[in-house]
Amino acid sequence: MTQLDETIASRLSHIEERLTRIEKILLSEREDQEQNPVATQEQCYEAWVSYLTITPEAVEAHLTAHEMAALKASINAPIPVDS
Repeated sequence: MTQLDETIASRLSHIEERLTRIEKILLSEREDQEQNPVATQEQCYEAWVSYLTITPEAVEAHLTAHEMAALKASINAPIPVDS
């Protein structure tokens, strides 16, 4: 093996190690989210309640802010950026 081949092999090995660490982190985060989907929904609900309290004109006429927040959280809808 030439010096260039060894350098390339070494760099490739380092890249593979970093990729393995990144994959483990991503899988761990995904597992955490899958284990506790209620927490994510609750966070979404709380964020929507806060947004709708500050922006009452965003609440549909036939719903309360809590009902609308619950509906938005159930589909994990993102809060508008202008909030």
